[in-house]
Amino acid sequence: MSKLACLGGKPVTENILGGARLTSRPDLERKYLLQAYDSGDWDDWPGNTKSMAARFEKEWADFNKSKFCALVTNGTHALQVALETLDIGAGDEVIVPGLTWQATASAVCDVNAVPVLVDVQADTLCIDPKKVEEAITPRTRAIAPVHLYHRMADMDALMRIAKKHELHVVEDSAHMHGSQWDGRGAGTLGDFGAYSFQRSKLMTGGEGGAILTQDEDSYWKIVSQRSCGREYKEGVKVHSGNYRMTSFQAAVLRGQLSAHRKNAPRIDRNGLALDRAVADAPGVEPLRRNKHITRQCGYAFVFCYDKKSYDGLDANAFRRALSAELGVGFGSTYAPLTHSDVYYPHTKKRHALSKSYVKAITPSRWKLPVADELFYDRAVLTSWHFLACPPRRAHLLTDAIAKIYENRAELLKASADAAG
Repeated sequence: MSKLACLGGKPVTENILGGARLTSRPDLERKYLLQAYDSGDWDDWPGNTKSMAARFEKEWADFNKSKFCALVTNGTHALQVALETLDIGAGDEVIVPGLTWQATASAVCDVNAVPVLVDVQADTLCIDPKKVEEAITPRTRAIAPVHLYHRMADMDALMRIAKKHELHVVEDSAHMHGSQWDGRGAGTLGDFGAYSFQRSKLMTGGEGGAILTQDEDSYWKIVSQRSCGREYKEGVKVHSGNYRMTSFQAAVLRGQLSAHRKNAPRIDRNGLALDRAVADAPGVEPLRRNKHITRQCGYAFVFCYDKKSYDGLDANAFRRALSAELGVGFGSTYAPLTHSDVYYPHTKKRHALSKSYVKAITPSRWKLPVADELFYDRAVLTSWHFLACPPRRAHLLTDAIAKIYENRAELLKASADAAG
């Protein structure tokens, strides 16, 4: 009988997490929900400082060390509203990474600007600053770096580029609840930081979003936009629609933030232990962690696989084998936007402004060799729940990878037999 669990052998562990779980506070979520219901303050209205939305807005700003926070309907709208606050639109370009969820680029299209897709760094999965600088044209107005999965983008390098070329920076921080760069919260280094509270995130209200900014006028422009273009500060308003979060969502998020205050340092500690476990295993390597990252929380745990070290074993076969050994599912990244099945803005009638615009936003015009290689052959990814794994159990990850490496010939044969 095979030693590998995926071929009928005994796994390294039935579940690497064991009984470990991150902290949750459903008691507080219920408490705040009932308080929100009983209060009658169900929406987020400027001046009402007692609503759950207003309270969470302040708590989220404080948690991230941000001067201002504005809650919105979701993370996609957070990006869109940030871009419109900067008066970015038709005729403008925004540089985004080609390896991200479609919302980063779709928000650019939704303000009639052109998302310029650039490649990512192979050892962080985040936007490559060198590629950013190469992509700048006279039409470039902003950079939208994504702090992706298990790492933050190189904000020092990106802010230098932005300053040199007089560009705005909108941080897509949808994956980074609690991460810090030199002690500053993700989303507070650029002009804006956009957060998502969609159901798969570390903190969720089912849906919801937030925008962080350090500029007061920008904050009031956002408040105007999310509230139908009303003027709440004299002379500061932006024509828009309704992007308000409800107090019911904010109530749940207040409870989740209470839990995440404890979870954030644990996620960082556990992630470092898991990175070391990968570094101790053959034929794989952890993502590079920039020295400026002072706390790393993430939407997923990711490391990189070297196909050559495994004599050409397909990355999907490795991912399946690792899943079987640890009792936790492993897969790959988002598909790069050049061939994503959820990013096809050129087919939407509202974007048919002109033939040249449709051509400019057609994703197949870009080439992303690094992102493609990561997606197909290198990245090994599992959800953020894996980051509950305590350091004392991290060695099981090393053991499982080493076991697959030692039995790679058998797995290669089984894969070949299955293929033909």
